[in-house]
Amino acid sequence: MPTPRPPQPTRFAIQKARGKGWKTLEVGEELAHAKARFDRMVGINPRAYFRLIQLDYNADSAYEGMEFNWTLIELYDPTKGPPKGGRVRPAPKAAPAAKPGRRRKAAEPVALPLRVYLAVILIGTLAGALAYLHFAGR
Repeated sequence: MPTPRPPQPTRFAIQKARGKGWKTLEVGEELAHAKARFDRMVGINPRAYFRLIQLDYNADSAYEGMEFNWTLIELYDPTKGPPKGGRVRPAPKAAPAAKPGRRRKAAEPVALPLRVYLAVILIGTLAGALAYLHFAGR
């Protein structure tokens, strides 16, 4: 008869949405500390989805110590507005879009590498002339 597994403490995990899944960022054993870290992560990156979950050890699992039952404690959805009680950094302002048909004048003029353009045109012309002379005589 297998020996019963010792009970494990309840843990709390902070996860961030990645693609179609969730990436675990941090796991701790104290709820107050986990909530504080969760609020800090939301404040640092207010455009990402975060969730705080409770992990309970699954004693009935065949995978010893590797399977947990989880319960959602808090979910941060950036489309629903700022988190309650938390301070969020404002998003950086985007540059205004240029109107079609108008070109922006460069702040600093850039000199054209005229010598390089002339060298490329000269090499291309010589290569074309040599190819013409080689294949024209046949």
